[in-house]
Amino acid sequence: MLALVVVAFVLVVYLGARSVLLTETADRISTAADQVHRELTTVSASPFGSISARTALADQSFLDGFAGSGLYVESFNQYGHPIGKSTNLGAADLPTVPQQHWRPHSVTAHPGVWGFALVGDSRVLVNEFALRDGATVVATVSIAQSLASMDAILKGFRAFLLLGLITTLAIIAVASVSLARAALGPIDRIARAAREISGEDLAKRLGWKDRDDELGELAQAFDEMLARLEEAFARERRFIADASHELKTPLTVINANAQMLARWGGRDPKIMGEALATIDAESATMARVINAMLTLAKTDNPDALTFETVDFTQVVSEVAAALGPAARNKGIALELEADAEKEALVNGEPGLLRQLVTNLTENAIKFTQAGTVRLAMRQPDGKVDLLVSDSGPGIPPEALPHVFERFYRADPARSRSVEGTGLGLAVVTNIVRVHGGRITVESTLGRGTTFCVELPLAGPSTPSPRTS
Repeated sequence: MLALVVVAFVLVVYLGARSVLLTETADRISTAADQVHRELTTVSASPFGSISARTALADQSFLDGFAGSGLYVESFNQYGHPIGKSTNLGAADLPTVPQQHWRPHSVTAHPGVWGFALVGDSRVLVNEFALRDGATVVATVSIAQSLASMDAILKGFRAFLLLGLITTLAIIAVASVSLARAALGPIDRIARAAREISGEDLAKRLGWKDRDDELGELAQAFDEMLARLEEAFARERRFIADASHELKTPLTVINANAQMLARWGGRDPKIMGEALATIDAESATMARVINAMLTLAKTDNPDALTFETVDFTQVVSEVAAALGPAARNKGIALELEADAEKEALVNGEPGLLRQLVTNLTENAIKFTQAGTVRLAMRQPDGKVDLLVSDSGPGIPPEALPHVFERFYRADPARSRSVEGTGLGLAVVTNIVRVHGGRITVESTLGRGTTFCVELPLAGPSTPSPRTS
């Protein structure tokens, strides 16, 4: 586009220069034509003996008075035959009709017929006008100016413009290539990096720290995206490995007990009973793991969930009532601090909200050997808080940042002795996230742990939980 603009500019400049030179030439011819008119008027009206205009035009010395360097004058009778011409024409004649007509743009141009013609090998600009006696044409006069000097000037100007145009286009081409490489080179590097990245190697980074322009921001966003992908892939690999490990043990136990049943179950009722009990327990463990994994997958795709207005106070009350017997059987007091008549309406999926409260409460009962598990509800502005507190042994400070990770156990030595899948808090985290809330944990060794779940209350201005 820039090259086209430059070419158009050069063309306009050349045509403008040519027009200016032609206008100057036409003005010189017009000046000579006006002088001829005045002189003919003077000699015709002289009191000392007037002569006719045609007689004066036949006088070569009269015509030479108007001719000059490159300026030619010739006169013709009413029939178009030459009657006189300036000496500098020599044997050549001006055409009575210009070979190529031209319309002057100058306001001072003399009226008549204008055009271009050849006199010998020289190109001239001609102005032909008629002399009249009333309505009768008595003679015509042609005044021509050689265009040799103008053509020489234009030739040099064309060469100058052409050289300037070639130089400018070369600079534009080099600059365009340089700018294109500077602009597209980094993008090409990003594209190559993207092609080199695979699921097995996400550690590659562009690492552009010295660019603060838009491409630098793009590279930084690209590196951040890779970091998130690497973290997600690592998390999924870890999840698959942990899930395989968690399912491998009960499958091995089930298989061993099934073989034992096949060999001795029919002969020893005691072995049969123990084997069936073990198979039942391990099957339940597998079911819990699979159900937890299904819930995680479900909450990883919140668009598939159906939300409705749920009374969270009622959900908490029902879970407390359902888990009360389990707590009493373990010698633990399960307390509920909530106003049953005060609704806490939230937008959510009822089954997931129930599982959220159930997982936190079961987790508190599981790790509390004696004392109290307390469920407390608060309603600050526009929110509802659920606090699940226990009087258990607490969580070590170094383990607190990891308790919400999948299959994480704060005490790996107890991972098989304490019933559970290691997915309960991960499920809780996902449920809270898809409902637009947040969860925090505080714990003191020897004094217990408190989980706080914060959910937005339903209302006309409340955003959809799945997009919060």
